[in-house]
Amino acid sequence: MDNQYPMPESIGRFQLVEEVGEGAMSIVYKAFDPEINRPLAIKLLRGECAVDPEYRYRFLQEAKAAGKLTHPNIVTIFDVGEVEQGPYIAMEFLEGQTLEEIMDSEQEITTRDVVIYGIQLAEALDYSHARGIVHRDVKPGNIISPGYGHSLRITDFGIARIDAPNKEHKTRIGSVLGTPQYMSPEQVEGQQVDGRSDLFSLGVILYQLLTGVKPFVSETLTSLLMKIVQEEPAPIDIKKTDIPQSLKAIVEKLLNKNPANRFQTGKELADVLRRVIHEIDEKQQHINESKILPLRIKWTAVMAMVVSLAMILGSYLVYQKQVDTMTELTLDSGGSLADFIAIESAEAVLIQDWVAIETFVQEINDRQQISYLKIFDHRRVLRGSTSLDEVGETLEQSLSGEVLREEGGIVITEAEWQGEEVFDFQAPLIFQNKTIGGVQLGLSQTPLIAAADLTFYTMLGLLLAVVLTVVVVAYLLATGITLPMKLLRKAMRQISQGNYAYRIRQERNDELGLMFKDYNRMAEELQNKQQAEAVTEDETQSDLDTQTPTQTQPQIEPEPEHDDETRIAPAKQPLDAVIGVDDSQELDDDMDDATRIIKRN
Repeated sequence: MDNQYPMPESIGRFQLVEEVGEGAMSIVYKAFDPEINRPLAIKLLRGECAVDPEYRYRFLQEAKAAGKLTHPNIVTIFDVGEVEQGPYIAMEFLEGQTLEEIMDSEQEITTRDVVIYGIQLAEALDYSHARGIVHRDVKPGNIISPGYGHSLRITDFGIARIDAPNKEHKTRIGSVLGTPQYMSPEQVEGQQVDGRSDLFSLGVILYQLLTGVKPFVSETLTSLLMKIVQEEPAPIDIKKTDIPQSLKAIVEKLLNKNPANRFQTGKELADVLRRVIHEIDEKQQHINESKILPLRIKWTAVMAMVVSLAMILGSYLVYQKQVDTMTELTLDSGGSLADFIAIESAEAVLIQDWVAIETFVQEINDRQQISYLKIFDHRRVLRGSTSLDEVGETLEQSLSGEVLREEGGIVITEAEWQGEEVFDFQAPLIFQNKTIGGVQLGLSQTPLIAAADLTFYTMLGLLLAVVLTVVVVAYLLATGITLPMKLLRKAMRQISQGNYAYRIRQERNDELGLMFKDYNRMAEELQNKQQAEAVTEDETQSDLDTQTPTQTQPQIEPEPEHDDETRIAPAKQPLDAVIGVDDSQELDDDMDDATRIIKRN
């Protein structure tokens, strides 16, 4: 802290804690109010300025200007008074960063955040302008982010102008007030300014937030001011290509040299910025929706998967059971046939009537679908066979394969014969409990396999038909739910956009219909509340108009001198440093000279 102005222990009832900032006109202290037990900031007019009528007037002007403003995006003034050290202002203490510090720290600020900042600042300025107050020094250093959420606060109304009923303004015609790089052309030229000048400054801030550079930069003050008055800034596309076209058009309109071609009120600007927010959100929503699996697809896929698994498992069990059943029937019928042949041919083998045996074999072959039939005697000599060239030969070892059943002397084997899968049945020829030969019967598995395949393809067709039916029904049911949800989402977006008059006209006699009715009731209550607030605001504005006549765009003569940048920040820093000029009076003189040069040109 400067030893020339030691920090007093207290100012009025406020206990001073530390010095946190200083400017050309004032010093800012962190203080504590013991009566309400909260910290606050005290802005005290400097000693040499406190006795100067002009500085004293401007300091009290800030208190009058900011003291009558109550807005969530404007720093709140709690108290104004005078003590031995001079006049002071007590205001809320904010421990965040200035917007300038945030930009200098290169923190990531998304395009959406920039638009949100713009809406907050536009609404705050509109509130101020509607009450006859023009800030005239809107810049990142005079905007504080308290450190929670995305909220911003405008502060430092040190060179603001308030319309008084008697219109007695202490001013010096043609003087230039403000921070050069954020001044409007009419402010640079020392002309009368209104709220549109603040909106130009806001346009400079938005340009800087979007591109990372200021729109007007020069090495000298004179050339800087001439650029502001005469030159257009570089297109935003050159600096950054992913900015929405609508937002670029808004910034270009804000930076128009002619105030009549800019937005005329902060409300008008806030409204179009809200549409940009909706545009950004819609684009992001489409991106997000493209990344997610729609509910109707998800439900349909889940239902199809569940039904498919159930059908596959059921079909497998049915198929397997049917194949097993057909196999058992084939084995039973084959065993019965082999036993019948053994009984019928036993007597002929006993009396060695080989002609009868051969005739019997041919009859069986003609009447039954068999692969082979062989009848042999006790010496395993073939006496009858479906292959006539084998008759008289000795039967070699039986076909090798898996034994499926052995019952009643009949052995059933699954084997391969001449490249064909067969069931091989071997039954003994018994006469008076003596084995006199045997029968070997082969039945092809081809009919059984064909029947099994038919069953398989039938079950597969049934599976596909059921799954397809389930998919169609599930999709239609899911669509029947998602479409009303989409309608409800659209209605909720209307609410988020402030359109409380939007209603859902669709009527449903189900839970979704109850949700629609709940939404309509909510929208109606919000609309009624909005209308009530509008009536209250109109009444308040009417009272203010009765006390202090104001205009939508008050024409305000410029105030003399350049004020300080009072920052409530953790570290002390010179608040009057502007583009390398350390002394406010020197800056004021330089700007007056630059203004005269511009006017001559």
